[in-house]
Amino acid sequence: MPKPVTAVSTTGFEAVPSVSSDGLTLYFHSSHVTGEGVHLYVATRGSRIGEFGAPSEVTNVNSSVVTDSDTQPFVTADGQELWFTSNRAGGLGGADLYRATWNGSSFGDVVAVTELSTSANDVVPTLSADRLTVYLSSDRPSGTGGLDIWSAHRSTIHDGFPIPTPVAELNTPGTEILGWLSPDNCRIYFSSDIAGTNDIYVATRHPM
Repeated sequence: MPKPVTAVSTTGFEAVPSVSSDGLTLYFHSSHVTGEGVHLYVATRGSRIGEFGAPSEVTNVNSSVVTDSDTQPFVTADGQELWFTSNRAGGLGGADLYRATWNGSSFGDVVAVTELSTSANDVVPTLSADRLTVYLSSDRPSGTGGLDIWSAHRSTIHDGFPIPTPVAELNTPGTEILGWLSPDNCRIYFSSDIAGTNDIYVATRHPM
């Protein structure tokens, strides 16, 4: 049975945990500060079997406007990028995708991922371990209804991503929201409300 991670849980709204590949750092978003929006937080521990310590805001990443919402963090497998969703000013509209780069001591240099964002809601960025494939949920036009799962693939990590295309075999007239992608890019967990309630689904494929 699951149990609460008490060190990072508050009376506010904590959600979308993302754990580093070494299991020692936890990113999530929280709305626990009254009168503010949602911000990104980080907590660490000394070993995989230890408990996470008290969290703090992710420095140099959250919007300077405290009522903005920075949500849905995703740390890449190599720890070099932190992707997230934000409604901060300067975006294309709705919720847009952003990424911050690790500089050796912290994340910073936040940039908008404009090639993956639209005037609709583009959320829950999830990258493959090699950072060549990205998945996201979006309610942009040409979907099947609600939020659908879209993906894009690039040749190298130095390239930008092409325009995403829908992952037709995963999408329904309901809402599909990404959860977790296996390191080999062959197993994806997501939630869907197509059956009337939000349930967890898993899809698999053979390696390319």
